[in-house]
Amino acid sequence: MREKDLLLLWNGQRSQRISSQLAPTILLAATLALVATGKLTYRSPVDVKAFAVGLVAAGGAFSLTGMLASIKDSLALTRAMREVNDLSQLGVSVLKNSGNLSLTGVLFVALSLFNFVALALFLYKRP
Repeated sequence: MREKDLLLLWNGQRSQRISSQLAPTILLAATLALVATGKLTYRSPVDVKAFAVGLVAAGGAFSLTGMLASIKDSLALTRAMREVNDLSQLGVSVLKNSGNLSLTGVLFVALSLFNFVALALFLYKRP
């Protein structure tokens, strides 16, 4: 493939990584708002707490799979880009920054698990 085609695919993957986080971010913001206003607490009914934890878990799972798939596809694009002769400055920059993708994936998994555990502990651990 030509560099221009690979860069177009790269930008598409980048946009996908960004837009895939919109719904989970709104979900977490809504959950945080409920917690901050005292509408969702340890004293909330069990079914409400289970729904909130399940919703955050489901949103996180879909978000994780989407993000990790996008990262995997982007890494494949950078491997293909390494085979292109005479890369532009943009192509060189994409290759240099592609190492951040793996770190992004690791951090994303870690922070997603943290969010889930923190919410579950907050709702189910006795004060």
